[in-house]
Amino acid sequence: MKRPVIFILLALLLAANASSQFRFGLRGGINTAYFKAKDVITDENVRIATLNDATVGFHGGIMAQVSFFGMFFQPELLLSSIGSEVRVNDPEQNIIDQIKEQSYTKLDFPLMVGKRFGPLRAGIGPVGTIMLNTDSELDELGYREKFRSATFGYQLGAGLDIFKRFALDLKYEGNLSRLGSGITIRGQEREFDTRSRQFIVSLGVFF
Repeated sequence: MKRPVIFILLALLLAANASSQFRFGLRGGINTAYFKAKDVITDENVRIATLNDATVGFHGGIMAQVSFFGMFFQPELLLSSIGSEVRVNDPEQNIIDQIKEQSYTKLDFPLMVGKRFGPLRAGIGPVGTIMLNTDSELDELGYREKFRSATFGYQLGAGLDIFKRFALDLKYEGNLSRLGSGITIRGQEREFDTRSRQFIVSLGVFF
């Protein structure tokens, strides 16, 4: 966990030294997440299906922005929360079409780079994620889901700088690695390849 934090702090420091167009500030907003996973079906007729309904989460943290030769570099360090829902059928426990919720708290490290068009920006970049905490109602049924401690993805989006003081961004985030690696149900371990995608709206305020 320490290495990504050190990396993002070094990126901010190098950015500050690289250009007089450096700005630093706070960022916050909302993220709408969509989850997709292959249905889990066991020999005991237990079935778990991921719902594709959108869930809303929040994020907040610090950001920096460097402008150079009509380009920009924007590293961020954000604490984020997201959630998902699954439909469970377990005849042995008399559970029929019950909806169970899951929530995740994580650290995100997006590094956006792109082109400026006056106050407008368009960019793309990688994002690293460290999972801090997971809370799943599947635990109440005796199921044990395995989550990865770190994942990687990408972001692309557009932004608008307002009065040189605010930065409004709309981004899409996709995953390059799995959020979950499996689930154990009454001693049976099954693959549960959980992946997420997000639409992110955030507002930054520069000091």
